Amino acid sequence: MSLVRLDNVVKTYSGEHVLDGVSFRVEEGQKMGLIGRNGTGKSTLIRLITGEVEPDSGAVERMRRARFAHLAQLPRFDSSDTIFGVVMRSFEHLIAMEKELRGLERALESGDSAMLERYSRKQDEFQAKGGYEFRTRARRVLSGLGFREDDLELPVTALSGGQRTRLLLALVLLEDADLLLLDEPENHLDLEAREWLEGFLKEWPRAFVMISHDRHMLNSVTDTIAEVERAELFQHTGNYDAFLAHKELVREQQQKAYERQQEYIAKQETFINRFRYKNTKASQVQGRIKQLEKMERVEPPPADGPKAAFRMGDVVRTGQVVLTARDLGMAYGALRLYEDVSFSLHRGERLGIVGPNGGGKTTLLRQLAGRLPEGRGSVELGHKVRLGYYDQHQDTLNPASDVLTEAHGAAPQMTPEAVRSFLGRFLFTGQDVFKPVQALSGGELARVALAKLILGEANLLLLDEPTNHLDIASREALENALLAYPGSMVLVSHDRTLVDKLVNKLLVIENGKAHIHLGNYSSYRWKHGGASAEPDAPKKEDAMKVRRQEKARKGGRQKQDSEQRKRRKELEELENRILDIETLIEQYEERFTELDPSDYAKANALKEEYEGLKADLQELYGHWESLAEELAS
Repeated sequence: MSLVRLDNVVKTYSGEHVLDGVSFRVEEGQKMGLIGRNGTGKSTLIRLITGEVEPDSGAVERMRRARFAHLAQLPRFDSSDTIFGVVMRSFEHLIAMEKELRGLERALESGDSAMLERYSRKQDEFQAKGGYEFRTRARRVLSGLGFREDDLELPVTALSGGQRTRLLLALVLLEDADLLLLDEPENHLDLEAREWLEGFLKEWPRAFVMISHDRHMLNSVTDTIAEVERAELFQHTGNYDAFLAHKELVREQQQKAYERQQEYIAKQETFINRFRYKNTKASQVQGRIKQLEKMERVEPPPADGPKAAFRMGDVVRTGQVVLTARDLGMAYGALRLYEDVSFSLHRGERLGIVGPNGGGKTTLLRQLAGRLPEGRGSVELGHKVRLGYYDQHQDTLNPASDVLTEAHGAAPQMTPEAVRSFLGRFLFTGQDVFKPVQALSGGELARVALAKLILGEANLLLLDEPTNHLDIASREALENALLAYPGSMVLVSHDRTLVDKLVNKLLVIENGKAHIHLGNYSSYRWKHGGASAEPDAPKKEDAMKVRRQEKARKGGRQKQDSEQRKRRKELEELENRILDIETLIEQYEERFTELDPSDYAKANALKEEYEGLKADLQELYGHWESLAEELAS
């Protein structure tokens, strides 16, 4: 049964369609990932579901008595409210029942046996609603999202932005809702908390709709993917990888259908043009003209939306040792983030830094970049090393500058025209290059910072959360560029897909200490008893089966392509034969004009040959038509 249903919904902002004729439903127990480029209408769709906004046209229907959980901001609280106190507000009904039970218990202790049946009913209701475990459940959720036991009594007013976001997520997850509406729940979660959230959502027995750019999470927890693109919505059953495969298949099929129809139309137009002025073919020509006029045309698959092109280019070759860190340490008063961190980075190596939030990953990266002189230890760069640093907060950007000026500053040797052309690869076109930095969105700021990084031609990249604020398409474009990057790299990221694909060595920070792990994040988790090295990898026999099926499909496609080539060759030969016979018929028609009318025998013989040629031509026409239709199907 549908929890919510949108029927032919239209929503516009400033005269532009965000959603145009969207029909969409969420069933009970469905686990849906909602994806799309930034600004395509994903959050608008969530707000339509909750009723926060109304459609311009179309209908939104919600199941009666269905409970939706979606918090856009923290509820009002007093300055004295603690984290745990705010969370307990979600269980006020159970706390009230608990007080009522305590009152009934006191009545029973005083000898009022009439209360026994009422107490028994209330106790059963309390237990059925989770009354004996709600505090434990709340602590488990808060712990999973990175709150320590000591944090639970902190006042909410003392929380950072990231902590408030995690508290908001805890409130949503603790709701006894039929449908969770989650807008990028992975934001501000470290790798361990993301894995916990995945486990929670896998076990969640009811429905959720989750906007996310985390491909690993989308693969792990969803059974349906819905993509908002060009104001339309497309759904597919399966996780993100299955959706990609299906989308590519549909696109390929549409392209082939379009090409087949275009080929068929071309054949029909050839027939029409060839026989347009033949009296004997007038009816067939008119029939084909009408057929083409009535034909429902197959549209070519729409072109992909604009993508940022993060091509890194060549860099100067460095010495063998690119960076050497010795005895690095950082503390703020009594808080010691890390100490005695030593390692070397060699040419071509890609090092990932992982650890819990607040463990010092960004601080260590800043120290490697030479931006924290107060830190202990030393950092030495190797021969011909040119360092480029990407700051996740974009503190390196001047808010008073515009996009063009900011980018040009990274490559003053280039002409402004060349920089403008370069910025087009980052989706800044036309007047966009004159936008002030302070007016840019998070995704635009990230693209400007990446443009400056590439213009700097660094052969050692220090990257702090480079995929923050990027949608999936931009993440994949950046990922491909970094895979092809010839230099060395140190990466801090919570994007597990990015870390797994890019790094070949990890520096793991735990409890103020650091150690090296050779391999990517999945291999590290597998080694330490967490997620498998390849979480969703098929079994060996399944993989062999897939390869056999792919080989069979490939063989089938090759055979089909061979048959198509034979038929096309046959069609060409057939057209040549038709042309030859038409020429012969025209010659016979000329001979009739030269024939002596009194020579009946010669006239009859010529007529028989002429009629035979016409019969052969009709047979060839029929053969041509059936073969042309077969090729077009």
